[in-house]
Amino acid sequence: MVVMTAAARRTVVLVRHAKAESGEERSDHDRELTGRGRRAATEAGHWLASHVPAPELVWCSSALRALQTWQGMAPALSPVEVVVARDLYLASAAEVVDRVQRADARTMVVVGHNPTIEQALVSLSGEMRGMRPGAAAMVDLDAGRLVELWEPPR
Repeated sequence: MVVMTAAARRTVVLVRHAKAESGEERSDHDRELTGRGRRAATEAGHWLASHVPAPELVWCSSALRALQTWQGMAPALSPVEVVVARDLYLASAAEVVDRVQRADARTMVVVGHNPTIEQALVSLSGEMRGMRPGAAAMVDLDAGRLVELWEPPR
């Protein structure tokens, strides 16, 4: 269990949706996670639960693969509020950064897509990192730095 102190920093966890099926049989918005993607989402939830307190806000893309990623993570996290939004599906990195910075939450999770998630990571932390499907980047917003990057095993 993670306990925040009164002087706790604002944290955002940027999550790239986990491994999804190819888009050959469905629309891009309706692509599902693979079995490997489902396992990675569950592992990401357990990792996050040991590193951050329950998120006050989760902002999740409405794309099926992002929703399934969040659903795999959710049992370990017990968030206060979850917002599923189509606008995150098509959002630019600047829009994600703006929304994160304006959010009234000490701990926030964003579950979205690349290249937006990687670009938002650069904007918020100055760190240029590739994020494999299912990766989660914890950023200290007050310090503007990447705290830790978790990636599922290959």
